Amino acid sequence: MSRILPAQRLIFVAQAGKQRIKNWKEGVSLSDDSGCSISELLCFAAADRWHLAYQQRYHANKLLKSKPPHNRSAVSRYYYAMYHAMRACIYIFHQGDDHEQHSELPKHIPPDFPPGVDWQNKLKNARLIRNRADYEAYPKSDKAWRGDAESMKADADLLLSRSREYLRSKGCKL
Repeated sequence: MSRILPAQRLIFVAQAGKQRIKNWKEGVSLSDDSGCSISELLCFAAADRWHLAYQQRYHANKLLKSKPPHNRSAVSRYYYAMYHAMRACIYIFHQGDDHEQHSELPKHIPPDFPPGVDWQNKLKNARLIRNRADYEAYPKSDKAWRGDAESMKADADLLLSRSREYLRSKGCKL
């Protein structure tokens, strides 16, 4: 049975442009097809991104523990673990994936993300180290990357833990 909306809501519908109405229909379709609310679908997407972060950390740990260790490659994987974990949190907080660019992501950390660590600087620094590891020829020795890899491992471990707690606090099941 249909309900009549209050006048203000009807005005909102009556003044909607074609693209907005198309977006509403797509939202209804997504909800109908999945049997989930849009909020639940957002949580599923964030959880999947968090699990991608977890996989990146898993691979980084394997690279770091291998004999011989692959420190330079581990640096790269630890950065992506951090990037995807925070991207999931930013996605939930901002209700969209509008800040996924690597240089922009750290600027949009949710203000209610657990305090205690300057994640904006940690993410910026991790990205710079990852860029060096991925694109620069020097230092040539993989051993020279050990300190960076170990430091990024500690940051990735903490960020994955805190991001998991954060997403759970927002109703996402991980």
